[in-house]
Amino acid sequence: MSGNAGSHVRKNLIVSPASIKELRQFLNVASESEAVRIAVEDRLLAEKLAAAADRVAKRGGLMDVFRRSRGRLGKGQR
Repeated sequence: MSGNAGSHVRKNLIVSPASIKELRQFLNVASESEAVRIAVEDRLLAEKLAAAADRVAKRGGLMDVFRRSRGRLGKGQR
């Protein structure tokens, strides 16, 4: 996780107890707090990755410099 335990603060959240229990079991962690911290960090990472992918796409996407792509190629490419 980003940050250390000293940077955590207590927050009062309204959440479904069943969802938190299911999340805790899915992540196989001991506490509900740990499950929520992991879920928040995972979502932040997903958002950062999506933003990075958007930036790459705006610049024209990735270039297959080794021509190893098996996907469809654009006009004039073989």
